[in-house]
Amino acid sequence: MRILILFILVGSLYVFAGNRIQFPADWPDMKFVEEGVILKGNPLYGMVPGYHVTLMNDKAWKHFKKHFRDFKMKKEVPPFPVGSKVVFVNLKGKHSKTPRIILVMLKTGKPGDVGGWKWEGFVMPEKRRIVKNPLKDCANCHYKGKRDWDGIFVPHAK
Repeated sequence: MRILILFILVGSLYVFAGNRIQFPADWPDMKFVEEGVILKGNPLYGMVPGYHVTLMNDKAWKHFKKHFRDFKMKKEVPPFPVGSKVVFVNLKGKHSKTPRIILVMLKTGKPGDVGGWKWEGFVMPEKRRIVKNPLKDCANCHYKGKRDWDGIFVPHAK
């Protein structure tokens, strides 16, 4: 009986963990996309003030690079492929290597109600999860309500 209970518990944890984005341990090795400073007046200032860098895994980077000119001109581009990962690292300062918060977007499906993306955030160094409700905490800015919207960029991004 104990083995059955243990099996059910471990299985439940596996299913629950599989539905969540894991901490992106590979973030220091990802492709650099941009850096910037979030100042007062930006909607993100209360959560991730100051200096940040944005990174992408190889799959997202290839797509971004291929469509860079269209992104820059704010034209519609094809959705990012499944498996694309974007990581936003809020650092303690411009020359710091120590992150305060790491936000993650992972493309898990085809465009649909939230563009096929999942979101998660981690407070560092303990890697404590901070996204309670991805639809409220993330999709409210990333998703525009258009069925074909990919949801990667937010309106206050400059």
